[in-house]
Amino acid sequence: MQRHMWGVLLFVLSAIAGDASAAGVVVRIYPMTTVSCHLDSIQAKFTAAKSTYRMTGRCDQQLKYEDHVEVIPIPWTSEGAYAPGQGKVAETIQLNGNPPLRGKIETRLGCVEDPWLVMGKAACTQPVFSSTGDVQSLDYIVTYLRNGFEQTLKPNTTGFSYDRAALVAQRPRDLQAEQQALAETARLAQEAARKEAQQLQKKVQPGSTLLENLAPFVVSPTAGSHYLGMTTVPIKLAPPPGRVTVTLYTVKIERKNPGGTWALVTALPIGLAQASSPSGYLGWGAGGPDGRSLSLMASPGTYRITAQVSAPQQTGWSQPAEFVVMNTNKAIQRAPKTFGP
Repeated sequence: MQRHMWGVLLFVLSAIAGDASAAGVVVRIYPMTTVSCHLDSIQAKFTAAKSTYRMTGRCDQQLKYEDHVEVIPIPWTSEGAYAPGQGKVAETIQLNGNPPLRGKIETRLGCVEDPWLVMGKAACTQPVFSSTGDVQSLDYIVTYLRNGFEQTLKPNTTGFSYDRAALVAQRPRDLQAEQQALAETARLAQEAARKEAQQLQKKVQPGSTLLENLAPFVVSPTAGSHYLGMTTVPIKLAPPPGRVTVTLYTVKIERKNPGGTWALVTALPIGLAQASSPSGYLGWGAGGPDGRSLSLMASPGTYRITAQVSAPQQTGWSQPAEFVVMNTNKAIQRAPKTFGP
């Protein structure tokens, strides 16, 4: 009997719901969830290679019940970047709410213009959206951000209201400051090289003792020799004539400037064993162990090399030997076609 009554009650409730639906009555399911987000701050930094944007803000996830509303704040930070040369856009939004409302949203695009600076719809393609974190807890906010990204084809943070004119005005100032910093770095490097060259030049002057007037011989590279750029230039030395003890040499390599003056490239300490070996010293020309050291790199141009004994007693400098480093593309020529055996 009791089971029969429960069946009748369920039937009646279903009928009431059906009548309500038919009559156009909205049946609400609580809580109703909505999401809204706002921006607190934005900072930008511009270089010739990349524009970077760092933002902070908060999203509010509202849970609306029949008799009250619960608001859950979810702070967020983001870092976006636009590379003008490649047209690549990337943004990472970090959700920093109380657990489990923590996660990360990553978006990628290809854009011909900087979407953080351009008003309206930017010409962007190849959208990629991904998220990590508690899927169930972040479902509403992730869906909110995904829909906004797919509808606008722009990074999520570009939808906020901020002073784009100020950022547009900031960009040329940042680029000018970057150029000035690079020029100052180059000036300081040239000044340091000039001072080092002056110090070394003082040592070339004839000395007051016989030992200072003696000098080793540069066996390799020989005067007038040619080498390919970015390849090893073997350095071989012979000790000064007479009974001069040698344990260490100092080798100075200079490069001729367009104006005809010489600029110091590097001063190398080379031990007797390496300088006298059949292969010679092989540490200059190819850029060092990682191939990136400019002072150890033989770029195309005219060079000269001098050497002195630096230990156990210092001697004078040898006569300079000029050699040429050629551009690899010019040095390698296609062989003519031949026919026959």
